[in-house]
Amino acid sequence: MDPNTADNARREQPELQTLLDATVDAVVIIDARGSVESFNRAGERLFGYAADEVIGRNVSVLMTATDRDSHDGYMARYMRSGVPHIIGIGREVDARRKDGSVFPVFLSVGRVHDSDPPRFIGLLHDITLRREAMAALRRERDRASMYLEMAQVILLALSADLRVQLVNRKGCDVLERRELDLLGRDWLETAVPADQRSAVRSELDALARAAEPDERYFEHEVLAPAGGRRLIGWRAIAMRNAEGRLTGYFASGEDITDARRAAEEAQAAQQRMTQVSRLATMGEMAAGIAHELNQPLAAIANYANAALRLTAMQDLSQVDPEGDVRTALDQISQQAHRAGEIIRRLRALVQNRETRLEPSPVNPLVTEVLGFLRSDARLNEVALLTDLADGLPIAMVDRIQVQQILLNLLRNAIESVVEARTTDREVRVSTRRDGADSLVIEVLDNGGGVPAELAARIFDPFCTTKESGTGLGLAISRSIAEAHHGRLSYAPAAGGGARFTLRLPCEETPP
Repeated sequence: MDPNTADNARREQPELQTLLDATVDAVVIIDARGSVESFNRAGERLFGYAADEVIGRNVSVLMTATDRDSHDGYMARYMRSGVPHIIGIGREVDARRKDGSVFPVFLSVGRVHDSDPPRFIGLLHDITLRREAMAALRRERDRASMYLEMAQVILLALSADLRVQLVNRKGCDVLERRELDLLGRDWLETAVPADQRSAVRSELDALARAAEPDERYFEHEVLAPAGGRRLIGWRAIAMRNAEGRLTGYFASGEDITDARRAAEEAQAAQQRMTQVSRLATMGEMAAGIAHELNQPLAAIANYANAALRLTAMQDLSQVDPEGDVRTALDQISQQAHRAGEIIRRLRALVQNRETRLEPSPVNPLVTEVLGFLRSDARLNEVALLTDLADGLPIAMVDRIQVQQILLNLLRNAIESVVEARTTDREVRVSTRRDGADSLVIEVLDNGGGVPAELAARIFDPFCTTKESGTGLGLAISRSIAEAHHGRLSYAPAAGGGARFTLRLPCEETPP
């Protein structure tokens, strides 16, 4: 081949060659036999050939073996029939550089107008980057799809008018519906019970109105086709376009039906255990309670007998009917009220009910518990001492449950000093404020204390120092304290004995 062929072609058609060289895509012009007549600068850069290395050679030099065979067939068929198969139709093919490397191109082929024999022009655009980008997008799409399908939470995308745009496999499983049956459907009408639709719409409307991007948590049930319901905890965000216009919502949901049911059952079991513990404590206090009730009952009987004797006296001149009888009846009324109050407090302490937090002053709560125990303490010659600080803030507590903690601690303290056989049997209860947000109730005794080997697990269930104890009292007491966001702790007393400290949160200032 004449080495000056390429230069001659450029000189013969300077305008055409200038146009071809300015084109960013490779341009190849071939004759009817497939020989290259023109090869532009972009082609040189793309394929690594100089133009004079290609011009005069068959265009198959730029093809892979697979495309080379099919290209020759296309050319032969066109020359026989005149029917184009690739002319005017763009398609992706593989091309081969001078160094043998293969890369993808988008090839467009056209026939040069009024050429006879026919000549053809091909435009080749390197699509390596596009193909890599598409492959990366496919990988990301497949990875995202895999994440969606593998996620153990419901993933849900809704349009601005609350129609389902996306739902993953977990969502379909929980809803017991196919993806096809959910896409495009109104979410509220399809999956939300009628009695909860208004609340769900309000939550989403609040997201839509938020000035700043915000995540919102809410719960509602979803419906299965058979009528079953599952409780879902949702975390949702509003999606907006670049102009800030609402485009939809995206939410992840966790099926909390079983967890909520288990929590309710655990709470019910805890409440049953708490009541059993209270009843057991009341049983241990039976002697003291009986003594406490016997006092007003005996007084009622005595005053009633006195009134009967006064009214039965024959010499009524010695009787002041208004003064003496009125006094007896007034005392009967007072003592009956006292007995009724004891029974009322006892019933309140042992009744089974749900936890109810209410603002309560701490000192009256402690004093009421001491009222139950004074008779028992007197019978065992134990002195109940108090050191209750003034001006304490109000605490949000369940009075009955906190009183159960104190009742259990005080009963244990009384039994401890009795078993220690000390001469000065003392149990001291004190209250104080500790910092800005804590109240402390402390029970201190001078008994034998807790054995060192048991101190580390004194709050474990079934750990007890009593021969007939259940080992549940302190465990339940600590659970109650923690349910109030407080803490119950033990430490040996400085002079021997035990010190139990109940710490409760408080937020309000003293009244």
